[in-house]
Amino acid sequence: MSNAGKIKVLSKPQPKAGLRERNKADKLRRIQGAARELFVEKGYDNTTTREIAQRADVGLGTLFAYAADKRDLLFLIFNSEIEKVFEKGRRDALKKDSLLDQFLAFFRSYYQFFMQQPALSRFMLRELTFYMKGTEAQRFQAGRENLLQCLRELVAAAQAQKRIGSAETPQTVAQAVFALYASELRSWVSADLPHLEQGLQQLRRMLRLLIAGLDSREGG
Repeated sequence: MSNAGKIKVLSKPQPKAGLRERNKADKLRRIQGAARELFVEKGYDNTTTREIAQRADVGLGTLFAYAADKRDLLFLIFNSEIEKVFEKGRRDALKKDSLLDQFLAFFRSYYQFFMQQPALSRFMLRELTFYMKGTEAQRFQAGRENLLQCLRELVAAAQAQKRIGSAETPQTVAQAVFALYASELRSWVSADLPHLEQGLQQLRRMLRLLIAGLDSREGG
């Protein structure tokens, strides 16, 4: 068949990011990389924002356009990655049947993430305890609320399906589970070389104790 008279359909070219957006993304990558390198090399406490700016080849004013201060830079390193960790953990949890296995599948993704960078993780968990200032810190706190919401949903589903017998609210149970996880995580990541499976086995033991208590039908 002749091609004469046929209309050639051209694919619409995809718009490219503008120069300004590309420059911003490049500066963000450089700042994140410089902060990560220096925090590992010198330690969080011994690193200054001026050193980070110099290594990233940006001015201090530019640095503070991305993070409020040094603590916020620490959260800037973690936020985009840990949001992906949350999504993976939630998907993995929904593939399991028992509440214990759901909790373990969910928290496994966090343990795997923190194991990759234990030194930085220790600094971040330390600074998180009493720190709320800064856009990136607030973003991290929002991620923690998403984590709690996921735990609440898992607990509510287990209660509705009579897989646990506790009359406590999903909110209360989720807070207890999170407190246990946070304590175990800090203890585990404090080791020089955290071992993933050993850490998860200990977390399993503690969560099993908690769930056994939740399954008790006796009044208290």
